[in-house]
Order: sequence, then structure tokens, then C-alpha cells
Amino acid sequence: MKAFIIALVVAVAIGTLAAMLLNQQQRFAYQAFTTSGTRVSDPAGHSNLVGPHWNGVTPDPEKPSKS
Repeated sequence: MKAFIIALVVAVAIGTLAAMLLNQQQRFAYQAFTTSGTRVSDPAGHSNLVGPHWNGVTPDPEKPSKS
């Protein structure tokens, strides 16, 4: 039982340490990939490839007329 509790405490300590370390290393894509060969920019205030007024809803396709 003592070994199980020690293993549990060590696992929690390693997990906490890893979470803290990864949070310090994490960066946004536009910060991490800032070279002349990439075109990733800050998304705030910019439009995407479909235009600034796109709401994400795709209109239903028109039904073919019956002849």
C-alpha cells in the first residue's frame, strides 16, 4: 500500500511539473512560425480566405427543375 501511495504522489508531481513546463513553452502559430517562407499571421482583425462577411453557413444548393 505504501508503494502505491508513493507511486501516486510521484505521478501527480510529474504531471503537474509537465503541465507547468508545457504551458510556459506553448506559443500561438503566428508567433512560432515567423519566417519569410510562411504566411501565418495574427488572426485578430483579419479576414479569412472566404471574405470578411462569411458567417459559416453554407446555403442549400438549388434544386433542379423538373421538366
